This record gives sequence, structure tokens and C-alpha cells, in this order.
Amino acid sequence: MTSVKIAVIGAGSVAWSATLIRDLCMTPDLRGSTVSLMDINEERLKLVHAIATRYAREVKADLKFEA
Repeated sequence: MTSVKIAVIGAGSVAWSATLIRDLCMTPDLRGSTVSLMDINEERLKLVHAIATRYAREVKADLKFEA
């Protein structure tokens, strides 16, 4: 499948974003895609970005997370 770019607005919600990150990483058709995380709370956005990047690396998901 062709890679896509997914925008997540309001990604600073840790509980909601954690489930979404897991689901995105476990979807084989999204390999090679980019997920752009956005939130008005920069501190929470940095935290979610770090969690997403680490999780993707640990499960060997070919996804790029950017904030």
C-alpha cells in the first residue's frame, strides 16, 4: 500500500492517544506512513510523541511520528 500521512489533532490526551498509537502501529497497511501529532499543550504533546516513537520502535512498526 502507498504510504499516507495521518494528522491527529488533540493528541495530547494520553489515554486516548495511547490506544490510537497502538492501533496504528498494529495496522500493516500503514507501514511507511507518517503520523503528525498536534495539540495546543506542548508538554503533553512532547510526552505523547515520545511514547509513540518508543512504542513504534519496540514493536518494529514502520511508522514515523512527528510533533
